[in-house]
Amino acid sequence: MADTTTAQLQHDLQTYFAKKVLRGAEFQTVLDQFGHKETLPEASSKTIQFTRYSDLDIVTNPLTEGQAPAGSQLTTSAINAVVDQYGDFVTLTDLAKLTPKHSSVQNALKKLSEQSSKSYDRAINKVIVAGTAVRYANSKTARNLLADTDKLTWADVRKEVSRLRTAGAPTFKDGNYVLVVDPAVEQDLMDDEAFRQTVYRQASKEKSNELYKGELVSFAGVTVVRSNNLITDKGASNAKVHISLLFGEDAYGNTDLQHLEVYKEGPGGVSDPLRQKMTLGWKFAAKAAILNNNFMCRLESGSLY
Repeated sequence: MADTTTAQLQHDLQTYFAKKVLRGAEFQTVLDQFGHKETLPEASSKTIQFTRYSDLDIVTNPLTEGQAPAGSQLTTSAINAVVDQYGDFVTLTDLAKLTPKHSSVQNALKKLSEQSSKSYDRAINKVIVAGTAVRYANSKTARNLLADTDKLTWADVRKEVSRLRTAGAPTFKDGNYVLVVDPAVEQDLMDDEAFRQTVYRQASKEKSNELYKGELVSFAGVTVVRSNNLITDKGASNAKVHISLLFGEDAYGNTDLQHLEVYKEGPGGVSDPLRQKMTLGWKFAAKAAILNNNFMCRLESGSLY
């Protein structure tokens, strides 16, 4: 029987750490599950291309017997973007106790997993909030005019759902658009009588099957999803502005988190002559891009929560 070498042990540890961080990161991301996925470019390229397909014209004339139609041209447009890299690491000491099952290692992996997933989702979020379609709560006309009392209502959401339908925004596989809110806006909606009544009526008709991470409820053509990692800003008198996101399928595209890399570096070298330290870290290359502004909207509001 061959002896287990140090190199093999290091490889096993690296694999264990990578699976641990990736599994946790995939579970915690929210926005990445709704984007149109594109494959990262080869290592030699820093540019990724997202492809947008234009709609085909509606056919209004019947076919002539025995005569083939002229056919249509499938039109595409490319959106090129430079891929960004993100990463971080932590240093653990007292290496003699740092086995994979040690609490220090487990806690570090948990926190690194949370950090990488939030960083990945935030990178997507930063792109989406730059979209041009926006509705401000309580009929306000700008973000800097929003106060804490300007809460998002179900009527605001319904108006934007109607706009998405008019624009021809495609729905997701469940036939719904997606509304992503933070916990404060979630509570504001639950305080809205129109929202509650719609939820109750739908709940009495059918049982909802959760399809997405963070899903709260699905009804009336909208799946409401919670995220604890949405971008906020400041409004009137320094009020916190909550930026909810409503969109259909193919509103934006993003790369896949499967390319998350996890690194484990052992002790040694000039900086660690007594081999007392170990670093654990992560790195990924990612990019997101808006594919169709007409398929999405920012819903900006205040909140008393």
